[in-house]
Amino acid sequence: MHEASNTIIESITNWMETFVEVPHPAFGNMPVCPYARQFRLANKVKIIEATDNIFEKASEVAKNWDNNIEAVVVASDNMNITNTMVHEKVQQMNKDYKSIDIVMLEDHPESKEYIGGACMNHGTLILIVIQRLSKLNKFSKGLRSTKYFDNWTQENLDDTVTWRFED
Repeated sequence: MHEASNTIIESITNWMETFVEVPHPAFGNMPVCPYARQFRLANKVKIIEATDNIFEKASEVAKNWDNNIEAVVVASDNMNITNTMVHEKVQQMNKDYKSIDIVMLEDHPESKEYIGGACMNHGTLILIVIQRLSKLNKFSKGLRSTKYFDNWTQENLDDTVTWRFED
């Protein structure tokens, strides 16, 4: 199912198992992503290594979305791609693909994101996580009635959540 080297798959899977799926006080003692473990164990998270152009690979995934998948993680170890390039390109792709119910979240080793003291980044890879916008928003709405967002700053919310609900 995955389209990546064992090194990339193991790195992302390890990060998910040891951080993303683990309860953390910064998230109301819920996992960083409360849904990641169930989707990973159900083989609904696909990891793709972008050996050439991460943006072309992410666009290809978006245009050919597989509804049997909950999330696709497109990964690259090409550190010639700057954080600014990733941020600007992913912002543009989100504008382009929002109308087809696709959203992309970026992660770059040079752009550290902290929520409640927890560093959110993978750390060594550039990641573009692609999901159905409607599903991600549905899950976010469900978390509003919990303590999940209690330690988020307004900037955290705006960067990760708020913009997804805007027209």
